[in-house]
Amino acid sequence: MSQNGKLMPNLDQHSTKLLNLTVLQRIHTFVEEILITAAYVSFYEFNIDLSQWSRKAVEINPEKEAWNLKVRVIRLWTVSTFTGQLVPNSMEMILVDESGCKIQATVRKTMIYKFKQLLSEGRVYVMKLFSVVPNQGSYRATRHQFKLIFQFRTTVRDAICDFIPKSALTISPFIELLETKEDSDFLVDVVGLLVSVSEEKEYDKDGKKMKMAVMELAENDHRIRCALFGEHVDELNRFLSSGYAEQPIVVLHLAKVKFFRGRVGLQNVMFGSKLGFNLDIPEVAAFRKSSIPHGVSASQPIGIVGSGKNIGIEEDFMKLTPRCTVKSLDDNNRAGTFVVLAKIAEIVEDGPWWYSACVCGRGVQAEFGIYFCQFCNIHVTNVTPRFRVKVLVEDSTGVSIFVLFDREASYLLNKTCAQLFE
Repeated sequence: MSQNGKLMPNLDQHSTKLLNLTVLQRIHTFVEEILITAAYVSFYEFNIDLSQWSRKAVEINPEKEAWNLKVRVIRLWTVSTFTGQLVPNSMEMILVDESGCKIQATVRKTMIYKFKQLLSEGRVYVMKLFSVVPNQGSYRATRHQFKLIFQFRTTVRDAICDFIPKSALTISPFIELLETKEDSDFLVDVVGLLVSVSEEKEYDKDGKKMKMAVMELAENDHRIRCALFGEHVDELNRFLSSGYAEQPIVVLHLAKVKFFRGRVGLQNVMFGSKLGFNLDIPEVAAFRKSSIPHGVSASQPIGIVGSGKNIGIEEDFMKLTPRCTVKSLDDNNRAGTFVVLAKIAEIVEDGPWWYSACVCGRGVQAEFGIYFCQFCNIHVTNVTPRFRVKVLVEDSTGVSIFVLFDREASYLLNKTCAQLFE
């Protein structure tokens, strides 16, 4: 019969099944029978230990292009050419599926216009039709043996799936990184407590000035240095001048492992790396539980390390933050961070001067004789006292009440709150 000008075979259901079986047997001679047909298939495996089924990831390979994936874009960035004109050369992304499997995908320069408006970091999509190539090079964003290349016929459609992870970081322990003996081809994710920062310097590359700073991160008893360049230095400076109230836990996503002069270090990758401070993600919560109670002191101020001298955090803070008087601060109706040069006149005896905190640093509430941490969402027995001291400060323009939390009060008294209870 003819349909839309094309000659179509007149086959019944049985004949269609035989024809499909013949085609499949040409591909694989061991195919004996077609039991059922379906438009979409998922594979599951049974975990004996957990007594439950879980979806099994289908391994991508270069043998076909007709891949149909439901994934979340957990990282998306544009790589510019190195001609000095910042012309986009490619779009890179990391995709993760429901099983937590990650793979890198690339949109080449000639295809950027087609997909740039369709993709956003953090969103879930159904993507179809890719080229699959080996994952090679010195800056591999995942450990998958392959990567995906968008083609002109690749399709991207918005989807919803709450089961696909939203962060899916692969945290590299410091003890493993410090055993590295050469530069790694794979980019890494790290979480650590910020313990010191170098003074900002200028780095001369190809006749251009680039900002540079080095931060030192701690994990348990191990420390590692991370070199930051360009915009990442600005991000660090903004954080240091923000008047942060919590222990600074740093997340560096997609860092390059370098081995130089017998020492292991990290550095950000231009365009690809992502820097975060005190993020509300599972990886940071896990770090607070595992590392801060074991060798990492979360109450010490950050050291600003210069060449040949050490600069206290308060000096660096005042360089980066606008100043105001007590009166102008009271009159100010804008949220922000300011430096006030004033004198502590007295301690205000209004309410308790300390509170109980979980190991994550948040305050806890007593319930039925035990403590509950809303951040960790668990009952805890290991709590520590932390400062919350109200003080009356004054300058030539007026007086006001300030609150000193644990880091500031410990720094001024040179004692922790727990030590005062001993």
